[in-house]
Amino acid sequence: MLIDEAVFDRYMRDSDGAALTAGLLAMDERARVALCTDLGARIKQGVRWWRDRYVATEFYGLAVIACAPSAARAATMLLHREMRDWDEIPVGHFLEIARARGLSWVGDLGVRLARRIPAGGVLGSGDWRFVAALLAEGKTDPPVTEGVVRSWLTAVHSHPAGPLTDRLRGEPFLDLLLPPVFEIDGLGTEFGQGAWTDGGWDPAPRFPGAVAELVAEGRLDRERILGATVDRLARGDRPVHLRPFVMLHAALRPTVTELAAHTPGYARMLSEAPSTVATLAQQSLRAVDEAGLLELVTLLEASGPALARREKTVVKAQLTWLDRVARRTPERAGEILVPVTEALHHPAIEIQERALTVISRHLPHVAAGSAEHARIAAAAVAMPGAQGARAAAMFGVAPAAGPPVVAALAPAPPAAPMPPPIRSPGELAEEVSTLVHDETAVRWERVLDGLVTLARSGLGETLGPVLDRYPGRFHNSWGRMAFLGAAIRAAAGQEPDLVMSERLRAATHGPLSAHLHTPTAVLSLRVAEIAAGLAETPTPALLATPTHVTGSLDAHVLVDRLAGLETTGRPPLPLDFQQALLRVRRTTDPATLARAEALTSPAGRQLAAWLRSGGLPDPVSTRFEQCTRDRDGNVVVRRVVANLESARTDDDRIVLEDALVSLTRRSRPDYQASYAEVPDVLAMMVPHHREIAAAWALPGIAALADQDDSDASLLPLLAEAAGPIGPAMTTALAYGFGARHQNDRAAAVDAFLLLAATAWPPAPTPEKPATGDQPAATGQSADTRQPATTGQSADTRQPATTGLSAATTEPAAAKRSRSAAHEPFSPAPEPQVTGDTAQGFASGVGAELGDLCSDGTVKLSRVVPALNDAFEAGAAVAVWETLRAALPPLLQSSPPNLPAAAPNLPTASPSRPASARVLPASPRNLPDLLELATRVASATGTRDDIPGLAAVVARGGGSRLVREAKRLHTTLAPG
Repeated sequence: MLIDEAVFDRYMRDSDGAALTAGLLAMDERARVALCTDLGARIKQGVRWWRDRYVATEFYGLAVIACAPSAARAATMLLHREMRDWDEIPVGHFLEIARARGLSWVGDLGVRLARRIPAGGVLGSGDWRFVAALLAEGKTDPPVTEGVVRSWLTAVHSHPAGPLTDRLRGEPFLDLLLPPVFEIDGLGTEFGQGAWTDGGWDPAPRFPGAVAELVAEGRLDRERILGATVDRLARGDRPVHLRPFVMLHAALRPTVTELAAHTPGYARMLSEAPSTVATLAQQSLRAVDEAGLLELVTLLEASGPALARREKTVVKAQLTWLDRVARRTPERAGEILVPVTEALHHPAIEIQERALTVISRHLPHVAAGSAEHARIAAAAVAMPGAQGARAAAMFGVAPAAGPPVVAALAPAPPAAPMPPPIRSPGELAEEVSTLVHDETAVRWERVLDGLVTLARSGLGETLGPVLDRYPGRFHNSWGRMAFLGAAIRAAAGQEPDLVMSERLRAATHGPLSAHLHTPTAVLSLRVAEIAAGLAETPTPALLATPTHVTGSLDAHVLVDRLAGLETTGRPPLPLDFQQALLRVRRTTDPATLARAEALTSPAGRQLAAWLRSGGLPDPVSTRFEQCTRDRDGNVVVRRVVANLESARTDDDRIVLEDALVSLTRRSRPDYQASYAEVPDVLAMMVPHHREIAAAWALPGIAALADQDDSDASLLPLLAEAAGPIGPAMTTALAYGFGARHQNDRAAAVDAFLLLAATAWPPAPTPEKPATGDQPAATGQSADTRQPATTGQSADTRQPATTGLSAATTEPAAAKRSRSAAHEPFSPAPEPQVTGDTAQGFASGVGAELGDLCSDGTVKLSRVVPALNDAFEAGAAVAVWETLRAALPPLLQSSPPNLPAAAPNLPTASPSRPASARVLPASPRNLPDLLELATRVASATGTRDDIPGLAAVVARGGGSRLVREAKRLHTTLAPG
């Protein structure tokens, strides 16, 4: 019997798997060979299934096992991307055909399929059951790979029949595949899911309980499973991956004798594991110690690293344990107190104080003059501030003299120059290929410059293959990549097709306002302009290519380029010229200005006037609150953004200026808006006006904290840029400190450090005028020698956004009362910068943090570690100024006696009346912020008065908030 294509399709159309199986079994070997050839060809060319691909997978799978001559050939066909839905293949019919053919390689086929599961991949549960059936038929074990183990776990958990314990008990590969579950990193999430029960969804993982049940009934070896569990926890992994193993350890309920057998593993956990695992290890070791089975040397070796951990819960418990051991064995107090000194370096002051208390309690049992006594004394007396004085009194020595030691702040690096231009078609092709996968502003500028410079230089041969390799990126649509494809074709001498010609005409000849909805659209229009120019009259050079990676363009370089263009008699590309004007560095160099005045073209005269007037005036930036309200008008969600308004009063504005400097936000947050899909493109567009870039990007940066977005890479770029700092920039940093993801908070810290290092240099240097991209250390704008604190812009004629609103510099007790929606940002005098006084940008960030954290818009629990990182990196003074501005509104938002039935109280804010918002009784983690403030004040020797602090101290009581407030108040007190 011969099953041809028509017969095969009829079986599929009728969905008659039994008839197909019978027909395949009736075929002779020659017919099977013919079918195999036809089947392989149809699969390779993309199976022409006319109705349902899943039905087709079923029938073609049966055909594979009916005609394949070997396991290798069958695996090749089944592994084709169109054949990967193995769960659709009826395994019963599949094995019936294999048995009828007497195939001995069914198990080998299962091994081949299993071996192709990638390490991080997981087969669907039905796909795995198909592979497992082949392995079982051939009495063959699967290869023990990560992909196999993950797939097995997924299938076991997703099988609908019976409790998980019963399914594991009946698993043929349990003894083979269970041990790797404990050995392969990252597998915890594969069996950490919960299940639906009669009472609803239970999020607790089922796997630990099931394994413990099998251990209890003897199906699994208890000693082996407990040992594997301890080893898994000791090796470490992400906390979410270790959680099921922590639960398994608890379910096993190891005895003290069993715990003692794994003492080295628990000691390692206590030193290195995540806090949950470290707590488990601490409890286990303590149980062993209380049973008299733990050697003191083991405890002391583990205690040093444990006390060096940051988790206060673990450290407190370890100090309490060591205190008890010292009481039990006073003759060994010296040995015990030596590791206690590790806690003296803990960032939490309460931990330092507790460690000193333990030392003072047992110091009488340490022999004076012993090595232990000397080590303990040296560590304790070296502590700064009140703790150091207490330790000095304890040991009867004078307190350490001299000013507090503050970490040195690394200097701000100078702006790096642009990489050299592209010189050959081959280099250009390589850069374009890289750009497809990794867009950066620097790479875009190099590619555009290379296209113009190398146009008509045989680019078709080198760039044609690049276009062919990425047809989806360069197809005839709208956007920078589509226009780049058109530019490449034009540079190679090819005419654009009709569709692209119309799009280029629309982009270059229509009104720009129709396309400039966001700043990032400027790049697309520039690429379109270059593509259209290359197709018509190519320009010999671009003007806007930066001289520095920040986007800055040296004035003398732009003058030289425009002078060279004048010699050719060709006008510059309009958008390219306007972008160059936005990038050119302000200059007062007489020679450069004189050469600009000598230019004769209209563009030359415009450039001369632009340089003479100081360039683009700094816009007016206004803090703006967007709110979502409920039916009663109460604010449910709010977001702080910024509006922009041009400060220009003359008629010299350019089109791009209108598009970038005018920004009016809606009254409600737009959570879909994104203005910096390529962040450095936005930063390089206005390198001397970072406030403009920050205002446009602020919704996306705010989403780092109030949504789940993750890309704060723009913040360090804005810090490297120049220009005054206004409410957009300070609010962006505040949201960055409160970002959900650690990498984004780290980016915000990097930006803060750059601004702090620029605001006041780490080492004193002779005072000189600020030049170039680096802002001066005296409150000046980076681009001008005019003070930025006088309410004037760089050209001294227009109001400026200096980055310091009234709220950022006035005493914190005097709250901002302007309307959140419409009152404009007005600059206020910046504090005098003398000695170690930080610049006003830090106060601006602090004021925003105080406002945003007071009602939970930004989580203080994320902000405190970020500020601590900045402090430890050397920005102590800047961090203090931030805390000095943030604390008053936070202290005000923590009323002393809040009724239990009224968890929220209305209170005033820096930006809206009390009736418009409700604040929690006390912002969470406020004690941690007060503790950080105490550490920073101690390190800087600050004496100050924080509004609202004395009122919290006067409440009395033993809450941690009051204790930390008292400690800070004492530290800040004069003398």
